[in-house]
Amino acid sequence: MMSTIRRMLALLRKELIQLFKSPKTRMILFIPPVIQLVILGYAATMDLKEVKFAVLDHCRSEASRALAAKFSGSRIFHEKAPLASEQDMADRISQREIKLALVIPEDFERAMAGKRSRPNVQVIVDGRNSGSAGLALGYAQSIIDAFNRERNPTLPDIRLHTRGWYNPNFEAQYFMLPALLAIISLLDIMLVATMSLAKEREEGTFDQLLLTPFSSAEILAGKAISTMFVGFCQLTTGLLVILLWYRTPFMSSYWLLYGLFASFLFSSIGIGLLGSVMTKNLQQAMLSVLVVAVPFSMLSGLATPVESMPDFFQTVTLINPIRHGIAALQRIFLEGVEFNDIWGTFVTLWGIGLVMFAAAYMLFEHQRKR
Repeated sequence: MMSTIRRMLALLRKELIQLFKSPKTRMILFIPPVIQLVILGYAATMDLKEVKFAVLDHCRSEASRALAAKFSGSRIFHEKAPLASEQDMADRISQREIKLALVIPEDFERAMAGKRSRPNVQVIVDGRNSGSAGLALGYAQSIIDAFNRERNPTLPDIRLHTRGWYNPNFEAQYFMLPALLAIISLLDIMLVATMSLAKEREEGTFDQLLLTPFSSAEILAGKAISTMFVGFCQLTTGLLVILLWYRTPFMSSYWLLYGLFASFLFSSIGIGLLGSVMTKNLQQAMLSVLVVAVPFSMLSGLATPVESMPDFFQTVTLINPIRHGIAALQRIFLEGVEFNDIWGTFVTLWGIGLVMFAAAYMLFEHQRKR
């Protein structure tokens, strides 16, 4: 046991020296992620194609049903099962089953008939994605304005009360920065992991590595641990930028956050090591990362909400660690969730990592035996 630990420590030392011996490599590993996070935090934008909503109808009248029908008849809004209570609304927004809730008060019909000074309705929107939340509120306002014109233009307009959950001020950076942290880290770490064995082959040290007493599992574990160390350094640097520079609120536990970091890095490194085993040189390694990085980024939910994608692509994104990382990071930063709320994300990320590591090990072992 002690001999195995000593061999692993020697291998880890060798990997870290190889990673950090060049000043250019050190700059590439740490400077670009910080620059990207700072720039993209201001420049990245969002789009909206679909809004899932539900109605909490306390009035249950012809007027309230007509207003709800006006929403469901829109090409943007897609109605889900009616809400049973305020708690049901809270649960379904938290679980991302709906993005918007339309709350109609008991006296809505009397107010629409002119028996009150002005009718009121409330729109509660999931503010975790502030860009799409703002667009959803704009669409809701336009539908209510059209409803006013159609019902009776001489009566007082409906007063719309809005509330943004988890992000009351609809700050776009609160959504974008955790997502950018996940994407930038995955791409960088995947690149480092993919280039690890390819660099050994390129520099002619691969055969020497195979002649050492290290097993295939130990070699892959050494490269994974050293890459994970770099990943934790990058994520910590990015976290400090988010908290200290952008003043983004953090509502959860740092233990939970770093547990998620470990799970996210494990799945990313597993994908990178599989690509590293499959490639023969640095050029192939970089191309393989590019092939994987573009669809992973586009199908992560950052550029387009996952719920707006076709069903097939929503299923495909389940194997994308960035999708799970973004969703979990946003919940940790904005909602203050606990482990019980996101344990499924941990299981998924570790599952992806184990499958990738197993595939990399079997392929690497096969190459050594040839």
